[in-house]
Amino acid sequence: MAKTTKPKGIKFTVSEMMGGGYHPFITVTVEGKKCRFLIDTGASKSVIDKTFYESKLARKMKVIKQETTGLHSTVMESYTGTLKKLTIGDLNISQYFVAGVDLSHVNGTYRKMKIKKIDGILGSDLLKKHNVVIDYGQEKLFIGSK
Repeated sequence: MAKTTKPKGIKFTVSEMMGGGYHPFITVTVEGKKCRFLIDTGASKSVIDKTFYESKLARKMKVIKQETTGLHSTVMESYTGTLKKLTIGDLNISQYFVAGVDLSHVNGTYRKMKIKKIDGILGSDLLKKHNVVIDYGQEKLFIGSK
């Protein structure tokens, strides 16, 4: 009988928000740089902070004329870029296409709540593609779970 191995969970942290909600955060590596990302199942696309991308990765994002809607805003211009390598636990993703967003308003809110800033958001595109399970009880994220 074949031995099945339980996927190794990747630890994440949960911060309580004002008003009783919670936000889960995970440490990932983008091109060798440790980053803090929000895990957001409601985000249709994973994003990276445009300032982080252009300053830390030293590349310009591509501007596209496309209306994009977020929770609290709509913008007429969007930005895209490619992460040469994104690492989440043991998962290594090469040439990952992401949207670029100015996350300063999010980080401003986090700063007021004494929550560390984020560099990006793991959205449902990545979570679904890699069959991710989020276990709040263990505060672990499992990749490739069945």
